[in-house]
Amino acid sequence: MVRYIAAATALKLFPTSSWMKRLYRLVASAILWRRRVKRWLPAFYVDRARFFLEMVKKHGIIQSGDRLLELGTGWIHWESTVLRLFYDIDVTLFDVWDSRRLGLFKRYFAEFAGVMDDEIDAESEQLEHAHRLLEAVSEAHSFDDLYRLLWFEYVVEPSGTLDYFPDASFDAVFSFAVLEHVRKESLPGYVRDLHRLLKPGGYSIHEIDLKDHLHYCDPGVFPKNYLKYSDRVWEHYFESEFHYVNRVQRSEWLSLFCTAGLELVEELSLSHNLSIQVDEKYKHLDRQDLGCVVLKMIHRKPG
Repeated sequence: MVRYIAAATALKLFPTSSWMKRLYRLVASAILWRRRVKRWLPAFYVDRARFFLEMVKKHGIIQSGDRLLELGTGWIHWESTVLRLFYDIDVTLFDVWDSRRLGLFKRYFAEFAGVMDDEIDAESEQLEHAHRLLEAVSEAHSFDDLYRLLWFEYVVEPSGTLDYFPDASFDAVFSFAVLEHVRKESLPGYVRDLHRLLKPGGYSIHEIDLKDHLHYCDPGVFPKNYLKYSDRVWEHYFESEFHYVNRVQRSEWLSLFCTAGLELVEELSLSHNLSIQVDEKYKHLDRQDLGCVVLKMIHRKPG
């Protein structure tokens, strides 16, 4: 719990000026970069690729020629690139700040090429297509080279607003570990925007990390330790502009997407045994909600 409190205090002490936010992101990115560059491709990246491709195939979500939008693509555009290896699609990559790392991108996908045939269930023609693209990726000298090769567009909008995109622009919109960082008060409008951006019949695919992100600084605490605190206590002592987590729970997410007019196709969740007393704010939730640490949802826009 000491590291938990120390991490929360350090984040709260950071000034909220724009230049300090940029400094924080640069420092945090550099620290994580040094850790990642020393490691091989993490197994969970391969698991994410396998899961995403299996869901796409199971529900017939993507066809060649489709236009997709990924929210929060991070360092290496992992999911978008994995999809592009197997489908001829156009993808718009949307971020609130630029954290791209070309060296890590090329290294991880070079390693992915070495395990892909054993880890991914795909037709031989698809695997051959993926290997040809990965060979070309290895020769790229810049992200611009990659985007021309992969038919990607990269958009950075610091405000996070989706107003940039016109109605019915995409056949699918997806994100991984992103929506938990959207301001809670903005979520109803944000999810309505996801509905607006989809073509009729289009799909919304999201994996949401419901864990207390301070838990990553102190794995000894319960993964959803934030359930112990009222809004007042959380906002005063723990909430940070630099590390914001909206604390929205499973049933609330499902309700937000339903209210926006999206039909649930499939829900998958990972749960943890609850071992703490929760604040009054959360006592109306059932154990499935309280224990859910990862929520995966696939929705479809009617039409």
